[in-house]
Amino acid sequence: MKDNDIIFQKKKIMVLGLGVTGIPVMKKLAGLGNDITGLDNNTSMDREKILSDIGMPERGKVRILLEKADDIKNGILEGIDLLITSPGIPSTNKIIASAIETGIPVWDELELASRLVNGRQKKRIIAVTGTNGKTTVVNLIGCILDNCGMDNMVCGNVGSPLLDTIDIDLNNRCAADDEIIRVVEVSSFQLERTRTFKPGVGVLLNITSDHMDRHGDIKEYSRLKMKLFSCQDSGDFAIINADDRIAFSMTPEIEKRKKGPRLVKYGLDQENDPGVWYESGNINYKIGGLEGKIDISGNLFKGMHNMSNAAASAAAALIMGADPKGIGTAIKNFKPLSHRMEYLGEVSGIRCINDSKSTNPDSVIAALRGFSKEVTIIMGGLDKDVDFTPVIPSLISSVKNIILIGRSASRMKELFSSVDENINIHICRTLEKAVCRGFEVTMKGDVLLLSPGCASMDMFKDYKDRGNKFKKAVMDHKHGS
Repeated sequence: MKDNDIIFQKKKIMVLGLGVTGIPVMKKLAGLGNDITGLDNNTSMDREKILSDIGMPERGKVRILLEKADDIKNGILEGIDLLITSPGIPSTNKIIASAIETGIPVWDELELASRLVNGRQKKRIIAVTGTNGKTTVVNLIGCILDNCGMDNMVCGNVGSPLLDTIDIDLNNRCAADDEIIRVVEVSSFQLERTRTFKPGVGVLLNITSDHMDRHGDIKEYSRLKMKLFSCQDSGDFAIINADDRIAFSMTPEIEKRKKGPRLVKYGLDQENDPGVWYESGNINYKIGGLEGKIDISGNLFKGMHNMSNAAASAAAALIMGADPKGIGTAIKNFKPLSHRMEYLGEVSGIRCINDSKSTNPDSVIAALRGFSKEVTIIMGGLDKDVDFTPVIPSLISSVKNIILIGRSASRMKELFSSVDENINIHICRTLEKAVCRGFEVTMKGDVLLLSPGCASMDMFKDYKDRGNKFKKAVMDHKHGS
């Protein structure tokens, strides 16, 4: 059977979780003539709206079950050929655990998409993973490709699922869009259930402690990140950050594979012999027969970690055939994304920065890199059983005041209290009070930085809600001062 033949027509499939990915999955599979059951434990969802979003298929059957987890009956998987689940649902879920125990394949949307694209389309996929920086990099790659006149779609965790970019024609085969480059943000949750995902270009930005509540330890988390490259062959590329200790330690796994992908290292430090590196306003590159220098001086990024992100983006674009001058122009004009070291300007003589996307210790370390002893940092929220000890050297070198919020505040205060007697620690019950305290304790000319290092769901809808509330509190102070 050819790799673009649809191998799951007329199957009984269950889709677990009817959120961002669940509806596109049901719509795609029902259109292929499958019998689809959608299951979600949110009983307040609008069943009719879900059916309307899916659209009534001509050949398949669709039913929606909205039941609380405790009400789901044994035997619900009877006759099911395939379970497709939302990436956010862990394998401890009793439906998933039961499927695994009975031998029912368990995929998510990324694996389904991988089964639908043909070999040429796989070569035109750039997949980006890592603990931090994924969204910035996929958007920057998209901007570069746009500037170079190359058709592309940015998708995955950053927006629409990869599946939404794939069209199936009336003969149940992938539509002819082989020249489109798909730039996909990929999480560890998605990689956990991949079997055949094979991007032409895989990019690993970094591996630091995150999602330990789901993955257990850094060894398992690292193994999942490396699955990005597991199906690649000698016609593919693996781009890995040579400056990241854990990511770089994984490169021998790729180099020893007889028919593994071509390894491209990138970074800021030339000690590890990167093929793409940033130095003095330029991205230098030696990839195969390509060699040169790209001027990115005057770019709008803040922080050396973003110079590393720019190098990773340039490497992926060069492999895809982007023009070096076009790459440089795109990087210079690229505006940093909201909530990622977003400079809000000076308020009362204090430089204010919104880094609400910071959800783990390493992102705090990256945010503080380059600052002298001038920062008041707002940290805290819902931690994920991660170790904040690695943040301490950055706090000592860059921070005067720590303001803690959220569920992790007490634990973090206990850890940081003995760090440096010259660092003042405060706990505030709300972000708004934290901002007020920040303006009280921060000297003119210094920095007020929101870089929580934690998830947001204990106090906010998401990191965007947290960042927007921080911006509002800063602006309220500006207008009230």
